[in-house]
Amino acid sequence: MKKKPVKVQLIGKEKQYFLIKFPDLKIPVKVNHNLYTKMKHSQEYVFSNLNQKGFNSHSA
Repeated sequence: MKKKPVKVQLIGKEKQYFLIKFPDLKIPVKVNHNLYTKMKHSQEYVFSNLNQKGFNSHSA
């Protein structure tokens, strides 16, 4: 049986980190540029489009 890719969303960027929203997590995960690039090119993840609500600032 083939695994379905995980649908994630790019929420934004905080300093040098990218904020990725996973479907079952309430808070975004911070990843560096290297890991973000690997995720974008991986078949295990699918980045979906964000609506305007997804661009909330997560910084103080």
